[in-house]
Amino acid sequence: MHRSHIELLDDADKNSVACEDALRVTGLEAWYGDSHILHGVDLRAARGEVVTLLGRNGSGRSTTLKAIMGLTDTRRGSVCIDGRETIGQEPQGVARLGVGYCPEERGIFAALSCEENLLLPPRLPNAKGIPMPLDEIYAMFPNLAERRASQGTRLSGGEQQMLAIARILRTGADILLLDEISEGLAPVIVQTLGRVIRLLKSRGFTILLVEQNFRFAAPLADRFYVMEHGRIVDAFESACLPEKTATLQALLNI
Repeated sequence: MHRSHIELLDDADKNSVACEDALRVTGLEAWYGDSHILHGVDLRAARGEVVTLLGRNGSGRSTTLKAIMGLTDTRRGSVCIDGRETIGQEPQGVARLGVGYCPEERGIFAALSCEENLLLPPRLPNAKGIPMPLDEIYAMFPNLAERRASQGTRLSGGEQQMLAIARILRTGADILLLDEISEGLAPVIVQTLGRVIRLLKSRGFTILLVEQNFRFAAPLADRFYVMEHGRIVDAFESACLPEKTATLQALLNI
């Protein structure tokens, strides 16, 4: 009988991980209507870790983030946030526990200025993090400081992506679900996003990153999960990345 990646941990590791995990997903299944997309996903992210979901388009990576947030039509299994089961909660309940979701489409308020977007998000009531002050946001994203009065529609794609992430930081969320944040952006913007992720990690943020850009994700992550057809087919620590090159080339065409 197939055993999950979490089940393959020995009992001692299970006990230590349970105390440290900011996010723990076990046997997660998800549907859009009658379409069964996720088939028993297991993953975990310890406090202060960057974990990357790799896989081809359509493998279920983005759906995994949505299912964690409760944004799929149906979901089953277990999603624990800091040890608290959330599988029965609505998306707003998951968010209130300090989970910030940055979708691929960004979702900023285009009619508002950059700074108005940043002033809008409320503080999450049960989040462990502290809402990041505007001066820290602008220090982290100098482009936004320069464009603070600009309407959302006048921001570049990279600036919109920065704003989408910055808005989450304004809520006090400290578990970040980031979906394809580097897609279609200029290399200089991608470098800025990489720097921001490293800084957030150093401050204890937990980040689950879905990325098609392997060269962007590889140096950032502590652990990798590889998805195919709605399942986790491989999981390994960053130290094992060199020996996984052949497998990743076959699965991801990198």
